[in-house]
Amino acid sequence: MPNYTFAMPKTPPTPWRRRDLPDPVTADALYAGAAPTISTAQTTTPTSGYIKYAPTGVALTGSDVTGPYQYAGASDFAIGASAPDTSYVLPRSKYPNSYSSGQGIWSVEFGTDAAIMQVRMKYISSATMFRLSIDGRKVTDLMQSSGGTTAGSGHMITIDLGSAAPRRIRLDFATFPFGGVYLPPTANMWQVPLRGGRLMILGDSVSDGAAGNTGAGAGTWVARAARLLGTTDAWEQGRGGTGYITAGSYAVFQDRIALDVIPYTPDRLIIWGGYNDNTGSQSAISAAAASLYSALKTALPACQMYVIGCWSPTGSPGASIPTTDTTLRTAAAAAGTPFISPITGGCYDANGTLVATHGRWITGTGKVGATTGSGNADTWISSDGVHPTDTGHIGLARRITAAITALMPA
Repeated sequence: MPNYTFAMPKTPPTPWRRRDLPDPVTADALYAGAAPTISTAQTTTPTSGYIKYAPTGVALTGSDVTGPYQYAGASDFAIGASAPDTSYVLPRSKYPNSYSSGQGIWSVEFGTDAAIMQVRMKYISSATMFRLSIDGRKVTDLMQSSGGTTAGSGHMITIDLGSAAPRRIRLDFATFPFGGVYLPPTANMWQVPLRGGRLMILGDSVSDGAAGNTGAGAGTWVARAARLLGTTDAWEQGRGGTGYITAGSYAVFQDRIALDVIPYTPDRLIIWGGYNDNTGSQSAISAAAASLYSALKTALPACQMYVIGCWSPTGSPGASIPTTDTTLRTAAAAAGTPFISPITGGCYDANGTLVATHGRWITGTGKVGATTGSGNADTWISSDGVHPTDTGHIGLARRITAAITALMPA
């Protein structure tokens, strides 16, 4: 059993209750105001007179101040070791926990009364994307291109909101070294609180993103389900190819939690894996799941946990997938943890009792480009035959939210 440095236990959070959830029609809705004008230029020079609100850790010069940013979805921010990276922060709260290879998906929130703001970034590649939200409503449904042109160069994204008024601003980032926000000297910036507690997902590429969806992990079911569940601090801690007994190019779940989960004391934790393990030993999967759940419950006694079973990208999976699903359900029940099955749609409480059946998540055997028309797999599953499309992630967010809601007290 590995040694862990456990965080001090939190006071148990108020349990999620159905009565407290936001209206799903508005929680995931688009911003209804006038669309802002957004443009990007390859420069690190702001409009003359603008004041830089720098991320913590970036050296201040001249009129610069440290911005009162509320970071969501990540922690352990640092600047790079040498220029130009010393002007940009990235979080290291995800395996392998380095500046260039840590958590690539995260957000900042702040309040401002500025009509125009300029966001500084280092452009990495076409994977450098962002999404703007105003007053809790996203301006675009999916992540959008940052507009960068030259890899490795600093860029400025200018966002013209059309008028000066107090607003709550959120910027969701994907592979986006963040250099701060510049505001006119007549504008202000202030801190805003996050809401709904900290929700964390420990998972594989279905959560972490793949080529079939837009915006990597920022475009998966995670952020959308978080909005539907009423939390603004969602941590996408998936790593593709990983699982309970399968490390892929990274590490198994058990070996990641000491650095990626436990120190950040989530209020709610969803564990979703098993697909990358399903051809392995069921006894090994069972033992690894039991050890993982036990370690997490010991270290995070106040955390509400949910286990999602084995993913299936088809309505007719091979025997090892439902077998793995059953193995994980049994381990979750033994650990007193609610379980949700993608294979059957079954929702089981902490005692292992079936409380609702919503039906299998994926139906049919097709994928994008297929002509069978036999089920939602035709549009939900990408051409690789495994990973969800943008449409699929929208559907998964709804299914996962419905399943968790069924397990909540009224």
